[in-house]
Amino acid sequence: MRLPLILVACVILLFAFGCSAAPPTLTPPEPAVTNNAADANSLTLWHTFDEARLKILQDLTNDFHKTYPDLTINSVYVGGHDDLSKQMTAAVALGNAPDLVLAERGQIAEFASQGGLLSLEKFMDDAELGLSKQDRADYWRGALNLGKFPTLQNRMYGFPFDQEPLVLFYNADLLKKINLNRAPRSWEQFGEYAKAATNEQNYGWAMSADAATLEAMLASRGSALLTDAETRALFNERAGLASLNLIADLNDGGVAELAASEEKAQRAFASGKVAFYMGWLSEIGALTRAQKEAKQIFEIGVAPLPQLDPEAPYLLTRGDLFGITKVSNERARNAWFFMRWITAPTQSARWARETDALPLRASALTFLAPTSVPKARFRQILAALENIPPRLAAQPAHPYMDTVEQAVGDLWLQATQPKADLREILDAMAARVNQILAVQP
Repeated sequence: MRLPLILVACVILLFAFGCSAAPPTLTPPEPAVTNNAADANSLTLWHTFDEARLKILQDLTNDFHKTYPDLTINSVYVGGHDDLSKQMTAAVALGNAPDLVLAERGQIAEFASQGGLLSLEKFMDDAELGLSKQDRADYWRGALNLGKFPTLQNRMYGFPFDQEPLVLFYNADLLKKINLNRAPRSWEQFGEYAKAATNEQNYGWAMSADAATLEAMLASRGSALLTDAETRALFNERAGLASLNLIADLNDGGVAELAASEEKAQRAFASGKVAFYMGWLSEIGALTRAQKEAKQIFEIGVAPLPQLDPEAPYLLTRGDLFGITKVSNERARNAWFFMRWITAPTQSARWARETDALPLRASALTFLAPTSVPKARFRQILAALENIPPRLAAQPAHPYMDTVEQAVGDLWLQATQPKADLREILDAMAARVNQILAVQP
């Protein structure tokens, strides 16, 4: 019998501090006894959050200062993804980087390779402020590995914070018309449901030639795009062939259609004539806007991708991690203290409640009452997993990952050609990707 995730969290917390108790209060580091002690206690954080995330981040940093008035976090919005990369690269070169940065996984690897970030192992193992065994067990499987990079001696440079999964969006009303009241749990069910939804007016799956979707399909089968060391392709093995066979079979049968772009796939789904679309959870905004423009009213359901083994589910995730730049020991220690505070269970629950990001710690669910935020998307995902904690899988962060993903995106186009030889296609693409990975950065 499976235990509900919230009960599992309570069992963990009973060892740590009791299921009904508040988490222990961290003790801040002693102020540095130096001439610039005040400066060491006022830190700058660069980020790319806007709108709702910007507000909740500012609220949290304000609350942190109220709790620890000797420490101040100045959060600075620096623009979009490219703006952050440019400004951080320049700041690292000039020696005037911020104390903290919130950035995507690939960017964290980029900044670390430039010599701009500290590895986090010594902070995680710190006797006073480090992660206890209970802390580590509290994180969902794979969550802490999101900040480790095989191309950087497998050292940890990022600490997970704001993460979203790649999910299955489904037209709940369309499925109900064919007597299906839930999303498919297995890939066999997915094919069956997509075929059952297909008729003269509707079809099963709106596809886009997107590498991330294929990565998520591989992860759901317990595999990956690249090996753990990120030195060679892995997608031409069994999981990749099964995924491409599914794409080709449903396309050949008129059950799935490959759209010319991600936007067109979203619009096809929003038209109300498609049962399934796969994308990042944050795409729900684009889907609802497209649905409104199409003057369609139907329930957009959210579920994890079907799984090879529903008893051991995987979720491909992306999002921002914290990094600490190469500042003084005092500043770095204060930065780590803030990171520990904002990723504690109560703050993690608050972030998930306000942003719909994944709560990365099991204990965070104890601070999210079952009746609160009933339409929260992460609750729909957990419910579809029958509250089995998923293992989080990271997208590779190889320096040439953009080129790799562009190449992998071509697999969709090739797999949907008439009488495509999928084995030959996969092996040829794997050889191409291996050549890309072999080039020294």
